[in-house]
Amino acid sequence: MPSVNAGRKSLPFAVGHVNRCSWSCRERSQDSLLLADFGVLLYAMKTTLRHFLDAFLLSLVIMYALAGAAQTGAAETSARSATNPPTRITEYSLPADKLEKAHALYIVEGWIYLISTVYGFGIMFFFVHLRWAAKFRDCAERVSRSRLVQAFIVIPLFTSSLWTLLLPPLLYGHHIGLRFGLSVQGWGSWFRDRGVELLITCVVGVFVGWILYFVIHKSPRLWWLYFWFAVIPISAFVVFITPAVIDPMFNKFEPLDSTQPQLVSALEAVVQRAGLTIPRSRMFVMKASAKVTGSNAYVTGFGSTKRVVVWDTAITKLSVPELQVVFGHEMGHYVLDHVVKGFIFAMLVALGLFYCCYRVATWALRTQGGRWQLRGLDDWASMPLLLLIASVLMFVSSPITNGFSRYLEHQADTYGLEVTHGMVPDSSQVAAQSFQHLGEEWLDYPFASRLTIFWLWDHPATPDRVRYALEYDPWATGQAPEFVKDSPPQR
Repeated sequence: MPSVNAGRKSLPFAVGHVNRCSWSCRERSQDSLLLADFGVLLYAMKTTLRHFLDAFLLSLVIMYALAGAAQTGAAETSARSATNPPTRITEYSLPADKLEKAHALYIVEGWIYLISTVYGFGIMFFFVHLRWAAKFRDCAERVSRSRLVQAFIVIPLFTSSLWTLLLPPLLYGHHIGLRFGLSVQGWGSWFRDRGVELLITCVVGVFVGWILYFVIHKSPRLWWLYFWFAVIPISAFVVFITPAVIDPMFNKFEPLDSTQPQLVSALEAVVQRAGLTIPRSRMFVMKASAKVTGSNAYVTGFGSTKRVVVWDTAITKLSVPELQVVFGHEMGHYVLDHVVKGFIFAMLVALGLFYCCYRVATWALRTQGGRWQLRGLDDWASMPLLLLIASVLMFVSSPITNGFSRYLEHQADTYGLEVTHGMVPDSSQVAAQSFQHLGEEWLDYPFASRLTIFWLWDHPATPDRVRYALEYDPWATGQAPEFVKDSPPQR
């Protein structure tokens, strides 16, 4: 769901939140993946590697097509003194020490993205090529002739095996999260979260996987369409229950009013400024400080579970005016129905993905099915093949999906600037300061490659957001704001 994040790319080793719009694009509970020694090496070779990486990314777009994206987040914070006024912002920049660290992290994440992607897809290919899934199928068929019983055997076996084989890069990432000061989550808590994720994946996977193979068996030519029809209500239900059921399994939430009643009053002023009503019961604070050090806020859910969540780290590190601007951004997601729009967009992308997966999988089965011991697409042993194809197709579509996400985030930025104009003194400068602080916390590199932003980032780059906050001023030329039409006179 929409977020206020600081403009960072999505990487496969990050733990994101399903269909969430957040202020900071570096949202995560587990962080980047990489060994300390490798990080030190890249840190020392930063200039050479940066130029090499840009050329490498350009020359390996096809190889990069081995990945799906998940949102990354990390933070190194700088404490703000209440007695020292914030520096006036003219552009996004980092102090020399943080710039070096952000550059090292940028290089590290680029390499890790490529390495972990190749590794992950190699694992799935070997599942197919070495016929490991066929062995799981044979085991399930020996136990029962019931397809449902077989699903309860094959899918957890496959999921657990794949999870175990993909664990090393995740361990690697959390190590780097700790080393860069991006995470404070202990290893015990981290393993607990990964275990819960595995359990949820197995439970949901059995149900969804059984439906998939049922429709493939019943309709070999139109399964992609029928499965899409089934996925829509399932996905909507997951998005609906996530804030109330799934998110609390990983983080602690409290009503914002019970811990920060004065802040709620300040946020309600922003709500009233827009002529809206967001009940206090739909404002929550998340105890992010138990796991990460960066600030964030997000909108999630829909219907009765729709809510705005502010991280406790944001409350600690940002001033009330900055939090009002952040809240204005999140309210933009809330008011502009970005969660629903994002869901509809995702379902349309899924339809195309399922159809392409059907065509590619049918071709692969015709040419390699006998070699891989696949009896048909309705064979349980085709599971890693379908997953591999779908994942590659997801990467190919990532410029489209990430571009749409950046569009929604830009709309929310605009709404936040408009709704706080005239209410928060010098609101454009306050917004720029918010982005600056978040960029410093999340170590957002100011000079990221445009190819990287285009292909991987689901938020606008932080320098672009700071520049837009300072330049957006339709009131100065007598133009009407895009979203919030009734603007009070500026103080």
